[in-house]
Amino acid sequence: MKKMNNTFEQIKQVLKQCDTIAIGGHQNPDGDAIGACFALAYAFKKQGKKVAVLLEQFAKKYDIIAKKELILPLEEYDTFQPDAFVALDSGDKGRLGAAEVVFERAKEKINMDHHASNTYFGEYNYVDSNASSTAEVVYTFLREDFSFDKEIASALYAGILYDTAGFRHSSTSPFTMMAAAELMTYPINANQIYTAFFDNRSFSELKILAKAFDKAERYFNHAVIYTSLTSKEILQCHGSNKEVDAVVNFIKGVEDVKIACFLYEKAENEVKASFRCANGFDVCKLAQNFGGGGHVKAAGCTIYGSIEQAWEKIYQQLEKLF
Repeated sequence: MKKMNNTFEQIKQVLKQCDTIAIGGHQNPDGDAIGACFALAYAFKKQGKKVAVLLEQFAKKYDIIAKKELILPLEEYDTFQPDAFVALDSGDKGRLGAAEVVFERAKEKINMDHHASNTYFGEYNYVDSNASSTAEVVYTFLREDFSFDKEIASALYAGILYDTAGFRHSSTSPFTMMAAAELMTYPINANQIYTAFFDNRSFSELKILAKAFDKAERYFNHAVIYTSLTSKEILQCHGSNKEVDAVVNFIKGVEDVKIACFLYEKAENEVKASFRCANGFDVCKLAQNFGGGGHVKAAGCTIYGSIEQAWEKIYQQLEKLF
């Protein structure tokens, strides 16, 4: 398949003809997926469209930008047929999880993303791998023809903030900073959003971090750091797998580490792997060995089997690098 973008204008013309619009993001949604989905939902709702957000359950900290009443209940997925489905922050349609059936049923299928590994699975596609986040892509999509308000600006700001790790990742461009500055001209609670995303955590998340840190090991002359959590260990911390996002970024910060690997059990014989790396490495290629993807410096995948089996497969790929 030839990877070619449509224009924003083409996508807008398609959506203009649609009354009911579904907006969905990837499984285990993060701040970017949630921010992008709700920003677009708020914008279309302002235009009088019927809007449904299709996202898996997410951590409580994202409630600061998300109106739960817009979320379509899972039991309605089997019968819901929207005029259009806009998939956001998803590298392929399989990443939509249960919402994939609604995507397939939609009359118009649109894919907007910022992952270089995107498969261009929509009938209409817009992928910008130079953008810091999908929220930045949505910001650019909306800024010419849609009027922003506090809700839209908060969601967009939150998505950009999350995927740049507070404007620290190398994907943060001058345009990213200009977008954030413009969004801050609306009465958003920028400090409150930052605190909710990066400073506040539940006691169970604290215990989960401690457990993961305690299990961490280094390999390949300390160039690789690895840790993992089983479902049982997460439960022992009285937490859930919605509280593990921060682990991989913390371990990546260890001195001299080039690649960080974090694995956790999402379900029985289903392991989620997250990777981060320093300059000169490409964890997107690592993830693609297992059907995953993402960015050069931040990627992930799902491996079926036990954590031990998953780590053995990943270790074999890492051996080739070192």
